[in-house]
Amino acid sequence: MRKPLTILFILLVHYGNSQMTTDQQLARLKAVGYQQSQAKKMFYQLTDQYGQRLTGSREYYAAAKWTAATMKEIGLTNVHFENYCKECRGWSMKSFNVEMVAPNYMHIMAYPLAWTKSTNGTVEGELVQVENWKALDSIKNNLTGRLRGKVILLGKAPRSIKLTDTVFSRFSDDQLAKLENEIVPAEKATPLPEMLDEWAVENVQDQAFLEFVDKEGALAILRTSPMMTGILANSGTYYYKETDIRPLPFFTIMPEHFGRLLRLLKENASPRVRLNLETNFYLEPENNVNIIGEIEGSDPALKSESIMIGGHFDSWHLASGATDNGVSCVVLMEALRILKQSGLKPKRTVRIGLWGGEEQDFIGSVAYAREHFGNMKSKPNAESEKVSAYLNLDNGGGAIRGIYLQGNEMAGPVFNSIFNKAPSLGVKTVTIDNTIYTDHETFDYYNIPSFQFIQDPLSYETVNHHTHLDFPEYVPEEDMMKNAVILAWTIFNLADTESRVPRKQKK
Repeated sequence: MRKPLTILFILLVHYGNSQMTTDQQLARLKAVGYQQSQAKKMFYQLTDQYGQRLTGSREYYAAAKWTAATMKEIGLTNVHFENYCKECRGWSMKSFNVEMVAPNYMHIMAYPLAWTKSTNGTVEGELVQVENWKALDSIKNNLTGRLRGKVILLGKAPRSIKLTDTVFSRFSDDQLAKLENEIVPAEKATPLPEMLDEWAVENVQDQAFLEFVDKEGALAILRTSPMMTGILANSGTYYYKETDIRPLPFFTIMPEHFGRLLRLLKENASPRVRLNLETNFYLEPENNVNIIGEIEGSDPALKSESIMIGGHFDSWHLASGATDNGVSCVVLMEALRILKQSGLKPKRTVRIGLWGGEEQDFIGSVAYAREHFGNMKSKPNAESEKVSAYLNLDNGGGAIRGIYLQGNEMAGPVFNSIFNKAPSLGVKTVTIDNTIYTDHETFDYYNIPSFQFIQDPLSYETVNHHTHLDFPEYVPEEDMMKNAVILAWTIFNLADTESRVPRKQKK
């Protein structure tokens, strides 16, 4: 015997959007999103079974194939891959270990940086400090002929950690009110083409240093990051293209171990480190794919227009990429599953894009935009005009509290109306402010109304972001479920209005 709720749900599906009240539409989305949630199941499958999704890697492609199959299972159409890079090489780890063996033994908490090459078996050497790789002339003057068989300790002593520092937080009402009351957006980053050019230079700034110490016979480099207690950060080099150098073995180690090694070195205690690293380079362009899927619009006149949603699918390799950005990918897919299962039929087409290579200069979303919206140096084409809005999710696993308008004042009333119609979702903050350094900037550059959601910080910046602790344990299940319903509600309302979201006024 079916439960009464199930009977009611089946009966409601037979009614069209226009025959339902706003409250009934929201209730339907909540019923599917909360009582029939698939978010947790999908989240653990993506992050535990498939794990890290480094750009170009076989692990990335395996996860992409699972994601595409899942999109089809939840009823999306036109599910396909679009290649974003022919020269992005793959890199995978096989094994590694780092130990201090003198003046006594200590296992060093370490992780190799991406795209660094293997050691020649297990190697052992004394330490030498290099405070700043940028001082290359001084390094050459002081260390030429002195690096063979040595392990470089790169950097200065990490800062002292206050154990009273807040590592988990949610936005307070006062903080949200301050955001909402902003009248001028924070200064934006450099325009996208110029920013990409700057990054291309920044990415290889340390090449001359890496080539010098490798040629001089250094065994490896150890560095750290001033994160909270015991955290491994500093995820990788940016030598991800086939024509790039292959840097010598390069590790990030926890701040406390870096501090001890440095003190021993300065005390002339002759610390020695033993290590090994086995990695694998390969070029498999088929691994470099954006994952695309759709819910086709139901209105003959509007289905050629779209609401796009997206977030980056790639992650660093230190952990399973749970908060950056696996949870967002799952929430986006779950939102579309809720829409499909609820029976609500958006008038416009809803298109999801999960982008590769965000951590490497937005290469996935930029490739998509160039292919579909035109060259960056040209006027956006007609296809871009048919995208009513782009919604991006990429700020960890915290509850959605509102939306950044990215300086698009005219879009404010649209989102205020959507959120005000659903006060039970607890989303009300609409701020003119910007947030930067993620894929919505690509679409914003093409003058597509592009938005990022405001999310509770939780421990994203203090514990998880680009660290070895980016695991599902830091994602509250209730936040994930609620975010999917918020997304479904926002997407449906944007897709169901007669008019498109206003674009920014050109200066």
